[in-house]
Amino acid sequence: MEYNSSLADHFKKMQAYDQWANGLLMGNIEALPAPDPAALGRMGHILRAQELWLLRLLGEDTSSFTTTWPELSLAECKAKLAELDPKWKGYLGDLKDSDFGRVIAYKNTQGQAGQLPVGGILGQVFDHGTYHRGQIATAIKKAGGTPSSTGFYGFLMQTGK
Repeated sequence: MEYNSSLADHFKKMQAYDQWANGLLMGNIEALPAPDPAALGRMGHILRAQELWLLRLLGEDTSSFTTTWPELSLAECKAKLAELDPKWKGYLGDLKDSDFGRVIAYKNTQGQAGQLPVGGILGQVFDHGTYHRGQIATAIKKAGGTPSSTGFYGFLMQTGK
């Protein structure tokens, strides 16, 4: 198992972990007799936040995004998860360690201005997903399903990354 120490490699690994964990929980949601609204709502929120932050990092317009809580169906969540994976891989693949301190100016969904360094944004994106996946697992269990373990250790053991 290889673990590189550069920031670029670290965040590539975190993105791969995030994709893996979200994919497991999407499968758990799909296995329920009917998709749980709480689980789907939080998954849609994770994916919207990831999309918004990626667009901000790329310097693209996000003014059409007025909420971070979209109402997405299971099929829409699956499609968004698949759509975002190569985009994040492309963005992270182009980063150099010198890019992580670069400050990104953005506006949130209420139009308020903010700015954060690239490294801080990436830390937020992947931490945010971990936080909400715990809530999704609880919703899956309440709906009668069995949530997968989505811890980073499990990712390392299963993928060998």
